[in-house]
Amino acid sequence: MRLFEHMNIENNVLTIGGIKTTDLAEKYNTPLYILNGDAIRKQCRMLKREFNHPKLKTTILYASKAFCSKAMYQLIAEEDLSIDVVSGGELYTAIQSGFDPKKIYFHGNNKSMDEIQMAVDYKIQRIIVDNLMELEYLNSLDAPMEILLRVNPGIEAHTHEYIQTAKETSKFGISFESYDLGKAIELIQNSDTMTLKGLHCHIGSQIHEISTFEKTAQVMLDQIKLLEHKYHLKLEELNLGGGFGVYYFEDQEIKNYDFLNVLLQYIYGYISKNNLFIHHIMIEPGRLIVANAGITLYAVGFSKETLSGRKYIFVNGGMTDNIRPALYQAKYEACVANNMTAENTSLYTIAGKCCESGDVLIDEVSLPTPKIGDILAVMSTGAYGYSMASHYNRIPNPAVVMVEQGNSKVIIQREAYEDLIRLDL
Repeated sequence: MRLFEHMNIENNVLTIGGIKTTDLAEKYNTPLYILNGDAIRKQCRMLKREFNHPKLKTTILYASKAFCSKAMYQLIAEEDLSIDVVSGGELYTAIQSGFDPKKIYFHGNNKSMDEIQMAVDYKIQRIIVDNLMELEYLNSLDAPMEILLRVNPGIEAHTHEYIQTAKETSKFGISFESYDLGKAIELIQNSDTMTLKGLHCHIGSQIHEISTFEKTAQVMLDQIKLLEHKYHLKLEELNLGGGFGVYYFEDQEIKNYDFLNVLLQYIYGYISKNNLFIHHIMIEPGRLIVANAGITLYAVGFSKETLSGRKYIFVNGGMTDNIRPALYQAKYEACVANNMTAENTSLYTIAGKCCESGDVLIDEVSLPTPKIGDILAVMSTGAYGYSMASHYNRIPNPAVVMVEQGNSKVIIQREAYEDLIRLDL
């Protein structure tokens, strides 16, 4: 199992940000999401360093869907990144955190009219338009707005089918071959309120093949060249989306992110050679910023061995706080946080307390013999843990704690049973 730089072992106990996980579990109870703010800031600064070019404007947008809260948005603002949001809830949270509307980009394939009005009222930086019908509605509003058109480049990323977003069957974006794309461009050109600033694409999530991002940039630039000629456009911006793979287990990671600088060099060379107007390039990392900065702590409960020989460890959480293993077979590493130097004795299946056979967090992991009350730590849960949490079986959501510079604080309170019935009538 990999320990990241912000983790260590002290007197047989796993630490994160210099604080013992056992102390955090005792102070805040379990299940418990823990985020290391120092690690998040380090990732932000690494991206700003690598995604930089002397002749191009570059913008990094934190993809809010990975994890958002008022505290997270405030941290991102301090690191001088922009954000993208995909719902009225994310937009509202960002505004309530004090985030600058001029650094907010609004996504969504089916934005409601109320959500669009929120974006207009807040005067956010960009609306990323997914389809022709959305564009027609925006045109009916008497409000100035700057647009990025989300296009589908038709690239099939090597990742789970549920997180591929640029196949020809995807629900996202307008295909370059679609009649709708030409109609969308002409509609904006004839509009008194809308301005087309550029194009956006996103090909999927948890992608480890660097060549996939290079291919995406090439396809987008080739198409921009054709569109600029056909429609006499001067597109300024190209947003290449996110999807950068991170480490979850074994060798699953991109080891060096200097490929981002190489990508920018290629883009600038293409722009210069073909006299394109584009000068502003964007990316949207979410998981890359927050995933490895997070862990989830659980208390071990009962255990058993089935007739088939499968050994189960049951914990006091499960698919309600991490749906990814059940949703698309995501894999994680884990350890017994209060017994880090003990010898692993067997393979165990880590299962939750939900009334579902699929409520399994880790199918097989080698661990020491467990006992009730042990603290199990599941690694790299900073992204898509809390943000995809549910109340299935009426299980309250865990607290989220931020560890930074040797201190810890609650940034999202633990739900109580009373919270579960607060909206009931």
